[in-house]
Formats: sequence, C-alpha cells, structure tokens
Amino acid sequence: MKQIKLLSVLVIFLTLTVACNKTPHDKLIGKWDVSNIVNSTMTEQGDIDFFNEMNKEVLDKEVFTFTDDKISKNFPEKSEGTWEIDENGTVLSIDWGENDTYSPHTFTVKKLTSDSLIVEEDFEEFLMTTFFSKIK
Repeated sequence: MKQIKLLSVLVIFLTLTVACNKTPHDKLIGKWDVSNIVNSTMTEQGDIDFFNEMNKEVLDKEVFTFTDDKISKNFPEKSEGTWEIDENGTVLSIDWGENDTYSPHTFTVKKLTSDSLIVEEDFEEFLMTTFFSKIK
C-alpha cells in the first residue's frame, strides 16, 4: 500500500513537471482566438470605440492555428505562413509570404501561458497590442 501511494505521488509530480516545463514553441501549438486589440495612440474614448468597431469582425471571426512550423488564419481570407519563436519566448516572427508587404511580422511577446498570449507589434508611430485566448 505504501508503494502505491509513493508511486501515485511520483506520477503526479512528474505529470506536473512535464506540463509546467513546456517550451514557448509547445505553448503556442493550437488554436488562438483574438480577444482584444489595442492601439497605443488611442486615448480618447471616441477613438477607442471607433477602433473597436473597425476591428469587430476580426475580434468575432479571427482564429490563428499554430502547428509545428505552420500558421493559418481564415479571416479576412484564408492564409498560411510560417512562424518561429525564440527559445526565451520573447520574440515571435510570422511570415505570411511574399504577398504580404509587411512580412515577416516581428512581435514582442508580453505574455505566453498555455491559455493566454499577448503580443506587441511596433509600427514606429504606435504599438499594436493583440490579446489571444487559447481555444480548448
């Protein structure tokens, strides 16, 4: 009986250790819903409301799917690209291909957990912060 308890504790400990030691790459694998977008230059409520209305369809429809080395999205049109994240989980790069003038996009990762992602993209005139929730 004592051995079974010890084995159970060991299995739980190993499971938690493996689950908590996911690499940034592993944490990104899956589907992510865009939950909020913030433009750093918008301080007036009217501007914020207009910006939110402009991005309503993105917030309602956009889902990013990360696989081992590919990324896809369906809105406003179906697109597929490649992605990579540094080993510290602080810089995310997404390349949507030659048809995207701004590719590759480089994001500063502000937060990455197994169910939350916050990234910033620097557009020189302003910072765009995008909040994602993992779809389970």
